[in-house]
Amino acid sequence: MMMNLYILPCMAFAISQHLVHAFNTESFLGPAFSIPQNLSDNPTIKTANQDFLTIINEALETGSSTHGLFDNTSTAFSFEFYSASVEEPLFQYHYSPSILADAEQGVKTVDRNTIYRIGSITKLLTVYTSLITDGDAHFNEPVTKYIPELLVGGDEDEMSEDPVNRVAWDEITIGSLASHMAGVGSTYGWLDISLADFPVSELNLPSLPADEKPTCGASLSRPPCPEDEFLKGFASRSPVFPTFQTPVYSNAAFQIFALALSRITGKDFKTLMDEALFKPLNLSRTSYTKPDDSLGVIPGNATTTFWNFEMGGVWPTGGVWSSTADLSTLGRSILTSKILTPSQTRRWMKPLTHTASLHASIGAPWEIQRIVLPASNRVVDLYTKSGKVGIYGGYMILVPDFDVGFTLLQAGPGLNTDVLAGWVVDIFLPALEEAARLQAVTDYTGEYKVQTQTQTPGTNSSFTLSSEKGKPGLILTNWINNNYSLPPLIPILKPLAIGDIETATALLELYKSGVPLIDPSTITINLYPTGLRTPVVDGGELVSFRAGFDIISDGEDTSPFADSLVPWSIADVFVYGNQGLDEFVFRLDGEGSVVSVENEFLRAVFGKL
Repeated sequence: MMMNLYILPCMAFAISQHLVHAFNTESFLGPAFSIPQNLSDNPTIKTANQDFLTIINEALETGSSTHGLFDNTSTAFSFEFYSASVEEPLFQYHYSPSILADAEQGVKTVDRNTIYRIGSITKLLTVYTSLITDGDAHFNEPVTKYIPELLVGGDEDEMSEDPVNRVAWDEITIGSLASHMAGVGSTYGWLDISLADFPVSELNLPSLPADEKPTCGASLSRPPCPEDEFLKGFASRSPVFPTFQTPVYSNAAFQIFALALSRITGKDFKTLMDEALFKPLNLSRTSYTKPDDSLGVIPGNATTTFWNFEMGGVWPTGGVWSSTADLSTLGRSILTSKILTPSQTRRWMKPLTHTASLHASIGAPWEIQRIVLPASNRVVDLYTKSGKVGIYGGYMILVPDFDVGFTLLQAGPGLNTDVLAGWVVDIFLPALEEAARLQAVTDYTGEYKVQTQTQTPGTNSSFTLSSEKGKPGLILTNWINNNYSLPPLIPILKPLAIGDIETATALLELYKSGVPLIDPSTITINLYPTGLRTPVVDGGELVSFRAGFDIISDGEDTSPFADSLVPWSIADVFVYGNQGLDEFVFRLDGEGSVVSVENEFLRAVFGKL
């Protein structure tokens, strides 16, 4: 008996220490609160809009900013902030520098319908077109199945014998081309320095014989490569890295990607993009051929600015013209899964590889910026695509955590869209998080008391939901089940969840004898939306949340594996009668107000007081 009295407290201590590693402050990937609605009327967003306007005006006045120089003389730009749920922008700003007044061609004043060149943002349209047309069923197939010319007369043995000088085309899949994982070079011919009208000998570069120069390639004075010459020339280039080792930005990869889809479908890629995007979304200011000059912003010579630069077969990588209005429509269609199914959209908007940076990953062709919110240390992923051609550049930024997007386009030598993108992170992301939190406060916080329960009648079963600025998720406290606080029972549930009945039984005896298994003040429980919603017949809906558990300890473990059991790996770990302890399903009425919340683990339905 004395031995048991000694062992059980030690066991309780050991279990509580082990739980430190099982539950921590990280949340699930995705939003911390339900997607905020009616942002155009939201006071927090209105304040952010005003702050953004103020900082733009200050930068235009001074020519500098918190993120570097800000050109106020020769760079036109357009900025648009929009929600997926409404057609009109939440905020827009357009700047027309004085240089436009003297421009021989193009608009004098830019607005949301003004056409810019969008450069490599085109790659996003190219992959979107492919997914709409053919899905991703062919993404794991070798590209040589559809473009055998890439083998240039070689065979697999030759490629395997000389991996330094020969691209392993048999290893390159269609999907690897879309995600910069093919390990191939940037381009062929297009803007090759050896073809430039420039005294390269003065750079001490060796002179090249004609057979060592590309035979074709688009430039300001040279037409683009025909398809056969491009394939032959690019296939002869050496690899940059092995396939699937590291992302390597490649323009040519997207030219080949588009060609593969054309051969799969039997249609020209321009026709495919027309049918997939331009016509269904009514993108009247978006084209792969130069629009009328009167519709575009051209701050200088139409040729040297690259306004009228025709890319030929390279166009699927960077040859589209568009406006902020059209790109916002495009972004909205992605966020709402207007064309793709929601599951296709979620699968597409995920990373396929890391970069060497902890804060950047790559998708197809997403450039994913991982932003840490300063107040909560929560990670918010921005799904972006940048573009640059000539004096034109910009970004598309989508933020699924809030169902919003940003379109930034510029024409001119400045780095204004880079600065604007920095301010999106500085100003709008914290405001969106706070707007979502405050809406959750209105919709969900309060005291909840049991309405129906299959357990002991006449006892107290209740909990409280609250929120605190800078902390993600709804905070669940005062969780009582049949007159007993539930969180202190977690040390018993933990061994039960892994089948360790002996330990659970011993801890139960300890708990019944009055010895605390864990300090309740160290336990934090937060609810996070899963995104699962089901309409119900009365016009309301069921909305699913999952709980994340955090147990704080005085102990310190600096091992990178200390938090190996993070929320995603322990979700639904406590199961009773096929129902998870961490699942809370709210029933909302047609106005969005809480009617009740059910926890099936406890077989209990709670009403909001």
